[in-house]
Amino acid sequence: MEGLKQDVRYAVRILRRAPGPTVIAVLTLALGIGATTGIFSLVDAILLRPLPYPEPGQLVRVFTVEPTQPHFPVAVADFYDFRQRTSVFSSSALYAERDLDLTLGDRPEHLSGMGVTYEYFRVLGYHPVLGRDFDEKEEHKNNNQVVVLSDRFWRTHFAADPNVVGRTLDLSGQPFTVIGVMPPGVQHVGGDFHTPAHGDTVDLWWPLPLQPHANNNCDRGCHYLNMVARLKAGIAPATGSAAMNGVSEQLAREIPGYDSHVLIVPLKEEIVGRARLLLIILMGTVALLLVIACVNVANLALSRATARYREIAIRSVLGAAGWRIIRQLLTESFLLAFLGCGFGLVLAEGGVRGLVALSPKRLPRLQLVHIDTQVLLFAVIVTALTALLFGLAPALALARTDPNASLKDGDRTATSGGTRAHLRGALVTSEVALALILLTGAGLLLRTFVNLEHVSPGFNPAGALTFHIDLPVKRYPGPPARIHFYQNLAERLRALPGVQSVGIGSDIPWTGFDENTDFGIVGVPSDPNRSPEARYHFASPDYFRALGIPLLAGRFFELTDVPKAQPVVIVNNSLAQRYFPGQDPIGKRLNLWGVKNVMIVGVIADIKDSPDAPSTKPAFYWPDWQFSDGGERIVTLRAEGNLDALAAELPQQVLALDKDLPITDVKPLEEVGAHAVSTAKFSLVLVGAFAGLALVLAAIGIFGVVSYSVTQRTHEIGIRMALGASQENVLGMILKQGAILGAFGVGVGLVAALALTRVMRGLLYRVSASDPWTFLAVALGLVAITLIACYIPARRALRVEPLAALRYE
Repeated sequence: MEGLKQDVRYAVRILRRAPGPTVIAVLTLALGIGATTGIFSLVDAILLRPLPYPEPGQLVRVFTVEPTQPHFPVAVADFYDFRQRTSVFSSSALYAERDLDLTLGDRPEHLSGMGVTYEYFRVLGYHPVLGRDFDEKEEHKNNNQVVVLSDRFWRTHFAADPNVVGRTLDLSGQPFTVIGVMPPGVQHVGGDFHTPAHGDTVDLWWPLPLQPHANNNCDRGCHYLNMVARLKAGIAPATGSAAMNGVSEQLAREIPGYDSHVLIVPLKEEIVGRARLLLIILMGTVALLLVIACVNVANLALSRATARYREIAIRSVLGAAGWRIIRQLLTESFLLAFLGCGFGLVLAEGGVRGLVALSPKRLPRLQLVHIDTQVLLFAVIVTALTALLFGLAPALALARTDPNASLKDGDRTATSGGTRAHLRGALVTSEVALALILLTGAGLLLRTFVNLEHVSPGFNPAGALTFHIDLPVKRYPGPPARIHFYQNLAERLRALPGVQSVGIGSDIPWTGFDENTDFGIVGVPSDPNRSPEARYHFASPDYFRALGIPLLAGRFFELTDVPKAQPVVIVNNSLAQRYFPGQDPIGKRLNLWGVKNVMIVGVIADIKDSPDAPSTKPAFYWPDWQFSDGGERIVTLRAEGNLDALAAELPQQVLALDKDLPITDVKPLEEVGAHAVSTAKFSLVLVGAFAGLALVLAAIGIFGVVSYSVTQRTHEIGIRMALGASQENVLGMILKQGAILGAFGVGVGLVAALALTRVMRGLLYRVSASDPWTFLAVALGLVAITLIACYIPARRALRVEPLAALRYE
């Protein structure tokens, strides 16, 4: 122990003697360790930590598999059949987002609500801290006006009042009785198309008003509810899937036309699976950056070692064993590494806050990202490995110094061996290769982002504002009441200064809406196994004008498209081309949802589900004034002038029609486009930043090695110039040395990048993982940077006076 203390004290003195190189090494390591720690905090929170439920490995999501829908929600009747006919689940539940409006005081408030079946909390393994959870009889209509509050909502709205149980709340115009309060941290398990992430986002839960096996069309055919279940102990998801598909086979024998299967996915995989590739790539990126930082510091250590050969030789002559010298040198490396770790953790703490702010909203579990004990332990382990990585090679090189040669001939002779020069060259080559890999990845992501930015959206997001509104069933019980409200609202909003058009619809583009339905074409024989399918939407007369969606043929909806008029729809170009190739679709008739002879009156431009979707799905639009299916709508205003001022006016306009009706999610339509490409932007910014750091470190490494070589060869350069060598010859000699190192690095990097960039395919859009132009541009750019890094010390060599160089030792 005393020897170790002595080594530490000596290491501190050595580092203080050379403050410049020490600061450079510490900052380089801080960048590498800080970046690695920051990204690991993301990986740890999202991928590695277990879900916050008891025995989370038993939780699964259950999906219906249809011929064209591999991840379909579950129908009500199917759920009850699954629950009654299988024994693989200890509990199972349906759930769906069912928001409610709270009237508590002067201003209404929109709450995040979840409709669930009675076993929902038992599936998740939670028990209320106050009151009780739901009973089976509360799944039925007219018996479901009870709510369970989240801990957060209970504290913010009721000051954690323990007497809240039994209190009546006015929710969406109906009285609901509070029956319980859940503990902190009950997280939304995700599933609805507009759920941006999975966290503690639910204000309250209430029972889904289901009537199992009711005699209606949607009992078996409508798939709109999410299913979560807890497998019994010892039952694997594959075993559960087999048992559930056995039930599907029974139903197929009992029900004509039933053709559904079941897919069971572990809940954690369903929540974080889509983020795995991105996080693995980011972790690999910072790992490469850390290796580059280590290589840079190792090169710096080798350069500094020149002045220590005589010192090491004297210690060897005085009896110091080789292992003792290596221990001393590694102690210095560990001290450097942990100094870098300290500064790196400061960078990581700030970086994590920036990461969370920059992260796309669809990235799950962001609320868990922070620097905790587990992340600190990771940083310590990485720091120790880093110290070995950059410290071992220089330590071994110094320990193998020939003491007799060092003491006899001095530093220049001792350090002129080819082994150390080759080691420095190999380190620089590896830096260039690793930098090329990162730059190639960044280049491919840049191409992807540019491609996404240039995708023709099919609508015009500029100059438009949107907001969400949900009419309560109690006050607006049927289509006439809902249509009347929205017509009045559109009229009021059109009267506002600068407003050009007001569109109302079931959804807006690029927000994840992906509801499909089948339909029939009048005059075309139907095939029950291959019915035409399309996305379906609802739109008011001015919906397309407000969104800036071009009309290709026919007309938009009109005020005369009312319930008693001829049923009409508007279709997109993809539906027209697929189902009416070479024909004029205007005037063609469809059979939709039991409505016969629905006439196509217009064809609009295609809009993809998302910018990176491979193609546009066929879609049709119902006229909202003719077939209103519900009270939840997105309102879009196209306006000139200040959108912020217009946004501030919107709540008052709605309250003038209904004093208890709040609006939510007020934002410019351009934010929708920004959100749609947020994952690509996030990937590009991070990988690009790390690749830029790698390029700087590689350039510094090349500069350092060439500078060191020039210094060591000053005597040789003087001789060459004294014998008549021109400046061009000397310049070429030095540039050749750097160019060879760079060329080897580029060659190795290209081979490695060709193999590694294949992993990125899932993040790329309209660019190949082996895109030759990206590889060529990165390779040429890196060669240019290499030559520039070599040119600076080469120019210094040209200023050497031959006589002074001949006297140089």
